[in-house]
Amino acid sequence: MVADGIRLAKCFLHITPAEQIRRFKDRLTNPLKRWKLSYEDFHNRSRWADYEVAIEDMLEKTSLKRAPWYLVPANDKPYGRVAVFTIMIDILGKGLSLKPRPLDPKVAEMAKQLFDLA
Repeated sequence: MVADGIRLAKCFLHITPAEQIRRFKDRLTNPLKRWKLSYEDFHNRSRWADYEVAIEDMLEKTSLKRAPWYLVPANDKPYGRVAVFTIMIDILGKGLSLKPRPLDPKVAEMAKQLFDLA
């Protein structure tokens, strides 16, 4: 895909076992989040060690210089989200102008009149 010019960003959001348990408890007690929790979550949780091995194997076999994995600590959800957005902007924005576009003169004139700006 990368050889064909596709920009690829692979992020793995990592949480600790303790954070996962905290989130499960929150989902159990918060009716608005209960939909996020299923039997499979608990079943899969019992195989945490197997998942760690599989994740390490995946990262080793599929992280390439031209398409690396980015490991994002995600115990803190806002931090994890900002980290992923930053990675995406860096990768997907390469070669693109990310400067804000200039204000349309017509918009500026209308705003000047509406807001009584000098």
